[in-house]
Amino acid sequence: MAQTNMTSNLFDTFGGLPLHPLAVHGAVVLLPLSALALALMIFVPKWRKNFFPLTLIGLGLSTIFTFIAKESGEALGERVGEPQTHESLGEILFPASVGLLALGVAFFFLQRGERPKWQLQVAAGLALAGIVSVSTLTYFVGHSGAEATWASRIAPYEAPAAQETAPAESVTGAEGISLAEIAQHASREDCWTAIDSTVYDLTPYMQQHPGGAGSLAWLCGIDGTSAFKSQHESEQRPASELASLAIGVYAGGVATDASTTDPATEPTPTPSATAQAGSFSAAEVAKHNSATNCWSVVNGKVYDLTSYVSSHPGGSSVIKAICGKDGTAAFSGQHAGAARPNNTLDGFLLGTLASSAAGTASLQPAPAQVGGEEGEEEEEGEEHD
Repeated sequence: MAQTNMTSNLFDTFGGLPLHPLAVHGAVVLLPLSALALALMIFVPKWRKNFFPLTLIGLGLSTIFTFIAKESGEALGERVGEPQTHESLGEILFPASVGLLALGVAFFFLQRGERPKWQLQVAAGLALAGIVSVSTLTYFVGHSGAEATWASRIAPYEAPAAQETAPAESVTGAEGISLAEIAQHASREDCWTAIDSTVYDLTPYMQQHPGGAGSLAWLCGIDGTSAFKSQHESEQRPASELASLAIGVYAGGVATDASTTDPATEPTPTPSATAQAGSFSAAEVAKHNSATNCWSVVNGKVYDLTSYVSSHPGGSSVIKAICGKDGTAAFSGQHAGAARPNNTLDGFLLGTLASSAAGTASLQPAPAQVGGEEGEEEEEGEEHD
């Protein structure tokens, strides 16, 4: 654990800025160029004497850059989240670059000695296959990273007309929009929420949210101030994107009954994100033990994780394993010492676990280490621990 945190800090920032963009640009530029140079060494024998050593140096530097990019990407993920496609491809790129370097070194030594022609041809064929594979993989790593960074920034501005359907004048009364009115817009197809003194229509942004629609759905129809601040209080980008969705002034008030929400789109009534005073018995928590109705206890607090089951970066089975159970040991085993998972968890707070001995004893603890499908959960634990 200590070694992982030290490594994460080492590759976290440089000059006050994230190290990952610097490293990843070095990798996605130098690695394809070095791969192209290796291809030239294979097809143009007369260049080998002068340029082959430089080609191997380029491949070595590329390998170093891919390692730094992988480690710094994990450190940056602790701060802003990890786009799964980009992360998965980045994990493959480092061993792929090591393999290409090994193929380049092997071909270098084979072509220098008196070797059977077939050996040189086999080495050249393997090297060319590595060149094509690594170059293609590098493209997809760069593309997925750019898409994760820019897609959600550009998309909201492509549909300004969506805001014209509900101008502030048409929904804001003399004293603003009440919580009762907001509660009538509590589905993914019609989603309003209040943050601080402003009401926002999140409907056009649901499918564009980097964390997925499920991460926003539970904010629909409630005052989401506490949840938003626990996730994004110090970040400028989410606040800027949120500003474009404003529809009026928040007047406060009392929410309508939970029965006003559409049961087909919201299978589990979601309490206000700011409601933290409730106390729940272990028996009550144990009833919410499925993926569509998932409560769990972490460190004596009760959380409704229903909307997060399908959005969890480590896979849904990690969350399913703690539904209706005490997930303290599992959460600590996966995320001890990591700030972002704790901030994320705060957004799903319902209240506290009743302190009665009888109620507490009946709550089954989830396993300390949860194994998931195709090892996703184990990887998530290794990245954050």
